[in-house]
Amino acid sequence: MVLEDIRVYTGTLVLDLTQPYAASLKERRKALHSLKDRLMDKDFAVAQVGPADMRQRAFVAVTAVAGNASLLDERLDLAERLAFATEFEVRILSRDTVGWSDSSLG
Repeated sequence: MVLEDIRVYTGTLVLDLTQPYAASLKERRKALHSLKDRLMDKDFAVAQVGPADMRQRAFVAVTAVAGNASLLDERLDLAERLAFATEFEVRILSRDTVGWSDSSLG
């Protein structure tokens, strides 16, 4: 096997989350920390990407990497389920996937 045989698929979810009943930043941060921990426990890379000082809203990017497209789709589906299973409301969810191979470099 050589590098030309390698395939890499990456996917990113960008979540716009609201927590309408959060009374403080501390309350929102606690819920966000819980979501980030659940995602990281499933081997996702997670980062808060928007302003950190909004009391009822958070923007989060979740990234996964896989060796084939169907596995990547399964991984991103799992991340979506985890996001929807929180006390946050998912206002907007953006999903993007990219495939890479050495031959794509030209």
